[in-house]
Amino acid sequence: MSETNALRVFRLLRETAGFLLPLTQTDADVEVTRIEFDLDLDLRGSTADLNSPSDRAGAVVLVTEAVDGPVRLNAIRERYFGAAALIVPPGTHTHLGQGADAAASPILLERSTGVTWSEVLVQLRQLNEGASSALAWPDVDDLSALTAVIAEMTGASITIEDPASRVLAHSNLGDEIDDIRRETILSGAIPDWRIAELEESGFLDVVRRSTDVVERSAAGSTPARSVIALRSEGELLGTIWAAYPDSVDPASLRDVLRDAARAAIPVMLRTLRRSPFEKRIRREALGSILDGSPDLGPAATLLALPFSGHYATLAFAEVAPDREPVLRFHLRAAFADAVLAHDPVHGHLAVLVHMAESLSAVEIKTHVASALHRSLPPTESLNFGVGAAVERLDHVHRSWTEAVYVVDALLARESNVVVGGDGPSGAHAAGPSAGPSGELVRGASAEDVAAELVGLEAADALLSVGPRITDPAHVLANHDERHQGQLLETLRVYFATVGNSAEASRRLHVHTNSLRHRLNRIEEITGLSTAERAGRLWLELAVLVFDREHR
Repeated sequence: MSETNALRVFRLLRETAGFLLPLTQTDADVEVTRIEFDLDLDLRGSTADLNSPSDRAGAVVLVTEAVDGPVRLNAIRERYFGAAALIVPPGTHTHLGQGADAAASPILLERSTGVTWSEVLVQLRQLNEGASSALAWPDVDDLSALTAVIAEMTGASITIEDPASRVLAHSNLGDEIDDIRRETILSGAIPDWRIAELEESGFLDVVRRSTDVVERSAAGSTPARSVIALRSEGELLGTIWAAYPDSVDPASLRDVLRDAARAAIPVMLRTLRRSPFEKRIRREALGSILDGSPDLGPAATLLALPFSGHYATLAFAEVAPDREPVLRFHLRAAFADAVLAHDPVHGHLAVLVHMAESLSAVEIKTHVASALHRSLPPTESLNFGVGAAVERLDHVHRSWTEAVYVVDALLARESNVVVGGDGPSGAHAAGPSAGPSGELVRGASAEDVAAELVGLEAADALLSVGPRITDPAHVLANHDERHQGQLLETLRVYFATVGNSAEASRRLHVHTNSLRHRLNRIEEITGLSTAERAGRLWLELAVLVFDREHR
């Protein structure tokens, strides 16, 4: 059981692990007495608020002023000597070991670049509120552990839900689960028909307005239920539901639920409040690693990744939003330490894999494809590229660059094979890793798409040559836009079929005479002929670079 209801430093460190980086350590688990901005203290007069080390005991101060060197850092620590902790701006860690005393008091926590000062203040004050409002209760820091404790104490089956009736955690006791609870757990939310029934009866409205336990009697095979709302500063955070048999004493259950509701507040605040920007800072931390940032310390700390290890990356393209949660689940099942985030630059879903032992890109591709073939329905195509395995965190950006090229090359191959809705044709119609029975989960390594990969690398290199390289393609695109034509697409398909007029006509759904007329028109507009080596080369490079530029 917790010895005190107050927020203490060790708990603050644990609860802020996702957005504050600990720069120094402490053995003193002191009580947090106040949380203040340094600006607020200056406006009120710091001599009146934190006049001496004894006044500063337990204070957590958010230091917003820039820390531009070890001298400034030491001055700040001296000014707030005796405080419990200082929250310092991003980048402060670079000044430790350059004359700044790493062992001096108070301890330092660095704000993540993905979190604002106001967000930090809100989170800390809500954390403090949750700690002070909680009764003595087993020290749990996640909702699953909390439901298990409540279930064990009451003999009831417990569900904790958010305001939209989505299940956040559950714990069952006994072998019997009624149909409603079974459907709720399996679907992750109270069934729509059940919500409609509870809304119509007014039960949910009573729960939302109540500050105490609300009870619903057993009906037929449906057991009795007790529910209590969780609130912070009047706002509904969620609900705790208890389904119980006749052997459970309702009065005792009510007492436990009242205490549990107060104990649940800090855990709910951590689960619901921090998640939006926790996801953001994890995405930004992964982004800095994939981009090859020269300062990987904060990102590695946030994601708990060692500098040396076995790493590889995956780049997924065109993941439908409704499929992404399932995809994330099974990727983490395939690689327990996988870190996932969207890459806004390329539009791919990025996956960083930390492996216990080194695997080649081909082995990773096979492992992932096998897991996804078993778990995802083949209703939509799913394409991914695997970058080369690396042994250091600062080399991950090389793997990511390759993974992006590989998935783009895989997509380019698919577009060359499947055009105009005709369906697959050609030697590579199924893709490098297409599964049995026509499954559409396709993975590739650099070896699988070597020719296409070289083409994309060449296109990127030619992008720096200047706009002249793409002039013919731009001229055709502009003509098509003005006249609702298909000259650029005609040229694209013609090159994809290696100049095979019959196949190009079939894919474009036109007669060969119409194709010949379009090629003549292209020559008139651009002044370049597909029948001449130099002109054909320029046209092909123009289309290649144009498509890469507008991907």
